[in-house]
Amino acid sequence: MKKVACCNCKKEVGDTEVALNLKLLGKHIGNFRCFGCLSVNLNCDRDKLIRLAQHYKDSGCILFMTIESS
Repeated sequence: MKKVACCNCKKEVGDTEVALNLKLLGKHIGNFRCFGCLSVNLNCDRDKLIRLAQHYKDSGCILFMTIESS
């Protein structure tokens, strides 16, 4: 997968973070955020987002499966 930077802090965003951005914010978003910046944007706990991403991954969410196999 091509490298993506967080639109706020410019940190490299991993595949799981990209998938969670797409899942929570929609498939047509143009900017991605790291877990830290996404948690601020959504006003929630960073660890909760990480657990949510793992839940979607374990549940077989296609966004997470497609990105991982690329």
